[in-house]
Amino acid sequence: MRIRSYFFVIAAVALIPGFLAAAIAIDKVREGERLAALRGLNETVRATSLMVDGELQRALGALTALGTSAHLQTGNLKAFYDQALAVNQAPDVWTLLLDDTGTQVLNTVVPFGTPPPPPMARNRVAQVLATQRPLVTDLIIGPVTGKLVTTIYLPTRPVNGKQYVVAQAFSVEHWKKAVLQAQVQSDWVVAVIDHSGRFISRSRNSGELLGKQARPELVAAAAASHDGLIRHKTIEGIECYDAFTHSSLTGWTIAVAAPVQSIEASATQAVALLTVGALLALAGASATALVLTRRFVLAVDTASSTARSLATEQRPPKAAPTSLHEFNVLNDALAEAGLLLEADRNAKAALEQERQRVLHMETAAREDAQAQNASKDQFLALLGHELRNPLSAIAGATAILLQDKARPSADARYLGMIQRQSGHLTHIVNDLLDISRMLSGKIVLDRKPLNLTSCVHHCLEAVLATDRAMGRPCTVEADEVWIEGDLVRIEQVLNNLLTNALKYSPAPGELHVRVRGIGGQAVVDVRDAGIGIGADLLPHVFEPFWQGSTVPGTLHSGLGIGLALVKQLVELHGGTVQAHSPGEGLGSTFTVRLPLITPPGPAKDVEQAKPTNSPCKVLLVEDNVDTLEATAELLRLFGHEVMEASDGGQALTIAAAQPPDVIVMDIGLPGRDGHEIAAILKADARLRHIPLIALTGYGQQRTEGGTSNFQLFLIKPVDPDLLEQAIADARRSGPPGS
Repeated sequence: MRIRSYFFVIAAVALIPGFLAAAIAIDKVREGERLAALRGLNETVRATSLMVDGELQRALGALTALGTSAHLQTGNLKAFYDQALAVNQAPDVWTLLLDDTGTQVLNTVVPFGTPPPPPMARNRVAQVLATQRPLVTDLIIGPVTGKLVTTIYLPTRPVNGKQYVVAQAFSVEHWKKAVLQAQVQSDWVVAVIDHSGRFISRSRNSGELLGKQARPELVAAAAASHDGLIRHKTIEGIECYDAFTHSSLTGWTIAVAAPVQSIEASATQAVALLTVGALLALAGASATALVLTRRFVLAVDTASSTARSLATEQRPPKAAPTSLHEFNVLNDALAEAGLLLEADRNAKAALEQERQRVLHMETAAREDAQAQNASKDQFLALLGHELRNPLSAIAGATAILLQDKARPSADARYLGMIQRQSGHLTHIVNDLLDISRMLSGKIVLDRKPLNLTSCVHHCLEAVLATDRAMGRPCTVEADEVWIEGDLVRIEQVLNNLLTNALKYSPAPGELHVRVRGIGGQAVVDVRDAGIGIGADLLPHVFEPFWQGSTVPGTLHSGLGIGLALVKQLVELHGGTVQAHSPGEGLGSTFTVRLPLITPPGPAKDVEQAKPTNSPCKVLLVEDNVDTLEATAELLRLFGHEVMEASDGGQALTIAAAQPPDVIVMDIGLPGRDGHEIAAILKADARLRHIPLIALTGYGQQRTEGGTSNFQLFLIKPVDPDLLEQAIADARRSGPPGS
């Protein structure tokens, strides 16, 4: 029964006034039905827009995580490729990494290492890097797949001064599956249109129309307003109402078209049936009025209950069908509105969850940065402590030597103290340079076959001769094993492990060293009976600047970089190092594993006479007055004639007036540095034959343009014997290129 039947009952009582009132009510009901259907159409458009934005928010979340990936920061592109595969939605969504020229570094739609296509995204990448904001494209053709796709780009965090762009490509099939699966009426058409008016996705005739232009009146209306409703004919020629809105993230147009006949069918049918019902109602008995009124009130109550559920943001229960069609449609519309509102709430909840996740990641990153900053502060405090100790000893010993002129026998003792503490300072500086090279990946190995057992014995002899090792029992079990390695670096590893074992073992704790070959590997175990390593510190023992607790009654010493160097050097040799400890107070064991090689054949002994160095004329160039005087006096003690210069200009003048046999020159000179002076000397035909030896405080050879005019590089502070040998070698071999 229709609501108009009730109005016809009233018309039968009220005659003409009642009939006119019924006619007016019929028109209102028809308009209400049409507006309700159009509201449903608008709600469908907004829900579809939320689905599009939800897909893009998911993609932005995944790209944000990839942009901060540790694999990208370390340059491990294969691991980054595998991580990107995990966030794909194959086969319709794939991930790309592009450099600042728009060239694809990797693309998960093809195997890793596939050569990239020509750079087609140069302008889009430039825009993303310039604005540092995400960019969503219109419909384009993918250069690898040849398919119609849309792509979202996002800048990454800078990697070693260079910035990449990470992107996700969505095929049109993805939008059809993700957006066009919404529950809409079968004769409705849902479409996603890009800024140029082309179809990205369409629920009807998609195979023919994707990439084609939408109706111009729809494109014009969408360009003029954010959302709206027009009446026009679709591409298929069907008269329809077309509701549209725009995606807040992409600006794309989301449109849902419903045939006019479908929207107005309920209203038209209601008018016809209400007319028939009115005639039947006039013939009915007035006694049915009470029953009809009761049913009407029940239907109103049901609709009111549904409306109250929407007002309280609860999903309305499915209303039982009533005998009034209009109220059934109303209840259905309210139920559909409830579903749309629930979808909207779920989308907002998902966005909030994503926001919380990103906030959690930001908080974790900030806490990690604070922890690293604390480690840096601790390192600086330890560095100050370590540098002040030898400086204090040197200052004290120097003061004694300057003031105690009546005790010449004490000179050797305090000079020895100065020499030891100077060596300590040199060791600290070398460790700092090594950790810097380690962090920047610049350590280079000079590999040769080595008897690892012999290396262990040599290092043990040196370590056990120190004051810290006095009276310590030491057990050595060593088979003869050979490796291919850098002798200096291998001894550095062993010395660090042995010194570490003594440092964290209270006297007279025993030290146990074992060397053996197992399964193609040379294995060295260094075990102590010291304070052990706690479970919380064990994962961090090989990290730079981390230090555990000290032996009771002793102070912190060292910079906390020895074990970090051990790990880096062992791995550069193709090996591994591990730390084990049963717990605090139970000692610890460090195990180094290196590739084993077959012992080389016996080498023939070649007797070589040690070169002797005859006195010569040396030009010494150094801007530090104390260093200049000390080094000059040292060379005179070796019997050389020394000419002194404190800058490059003075050196050129002296060399031109009195050409020396050898020039020993500091690199860091005021004005023109040592490399520039060396280039001037080599350009002079009278002086280019003179060998040049560089003194540098940089800790490594530094050249301009990839070449050097220096024959030898010596690192400050230079060992006197090494300097004398360098002069002899330079004179014997001549200048570079001779």
